[in-house]
Amino acid sequence: MARIQYKPGKKDAELLLTILLYMVPTMILIGVFQLLPIVKAFEYSFFKINLMSGAKTFVGFRNYISAWNDARFINSLVTTVRYFLMRVPLQVLSGFFLALLIFRPKRWTGPMRTIFLLPVITSMVVITAILGLMMHPTNGLFNAVLDILHIPPLEYLTNPDQALESIVFITVWKNSGLTMLFFLAGMVAISPTLYEAATIDGASSFQKHWYVTLPMLKKTFAFVVITTTIRSFQVFGPILLTTAGGPADATRVVVMHIYDNAFVYNQMGYASALSVVLAVILIAVSLLQIRGSRMKKGGM
Repeated sequence: MARIQYKPGKKDAELLLTILLYMVPTMILIGVFQLLPIVKAFEYSFFKINLMSGAKTFVGFRNYISAWNDARFINSLVTTVRYFLMRVPLQVLSGFFLALLIFRPKRWTGPMRTIFLLPVITSMVVITAILGLMMHPTNGLFNAVLDILHIPPLEYLTNPDQALESIVFITVWKNSGLTMLFFLAGMVAISPTLYEAATIDGASSFQKHWYVTLPMLKKTFAFVVITTTIRSFQVFGPILLTTAGGPADATRVVVMHIYDNAFVYNQMGYASALSVVLAVILIAVSLLQIRGSRMKKGGM
């Protein structure tokens, strides 16, 4: 079968049309399920909308003004930032150390990779349900182990001081394996000659990772931090399935607040405005992280 390669600048309308046709199904899906909801959310943010009757009333920027006067929304932002500050370092470091653990092929490497990746391929609903049962304050496995060790039981998801940390544990447990894969891919791309040169220079294992592995994984670290940040600000499923924002709003993150306003309080316009605000915050944080990673690269 002849291999056809499209060269930039070559006027081959038939080949270009073929490429575009292959792109059409993907572009339709992206347009319908990503671009259209974004446009509609921005449009609805300027209206007061009743989902039951379908009535729309133009209110201009009133929804955005209300957002910054909404104490629960501000508190949800603070809670989301706290969640982000706990989850991102834990997930990045756990993924990196798991990758180091299985990077060098050993007899137990294959089974360990399978164990680390099992949570990744398991549904978040299943993971949350299982860990939620294990965190039960009276009948859970975790407190049973603590009882054997003569340690006072914890309340996990029912205590406002422990609930957010428990959600962080669930999401890190679920996603550390995926982060491990990103770091593992970056480590595989590092030339073995760099480690051989470090060995000749008498570097220890720690020094090899400090002076070779870490510098070569700067782009991987930047990618993992940015993607984990975005996912942290969008956390919703584990909270809905366990605490629903409680207890005492301790786990009410921004997306949970948006969900309640849209589908519980029937304020779709206001919820759309909150979604736009969250999108702007995500874009700003991502740009700052990208700029920071470039400044570090340029400074070295």
